[in-house]
Amino acid sequence: MIGNFAKLTQDKPKNFDEAYKCIIKYPFKWRAKLGKVECTCVVCQENFQPYYGWTWLHNKDCAIVRHIKKFPQIENLISYDAQVIAYSD
Repeated sequence: MIGNFAKLTQDKPKNFDEAYKCIIKYPFKWRAKLGKVECTCVVCQENFQPYYGWTWLHNKDCAIVRHIKKFPQIENLISYDAQVIAYSD
């Protein structure tokens, strides 16, 4: 997400004219996997910025995030951002 400086909140705003970050219930039917480690998110962070769209991020308690903390060299993979669940187009 480029330049989304909104504060993290618990609720979505009523309008989509401004950037926001909020915590939502995990919205997808599928789970991301990193090797043998599968996503365990119950909630995730949803970021929205006008003209850029949505980004969903793993929760800090997710098994994938804990795996990355255990093996930080995974972050060196240029084409893979392990903390991101999905992007909108």
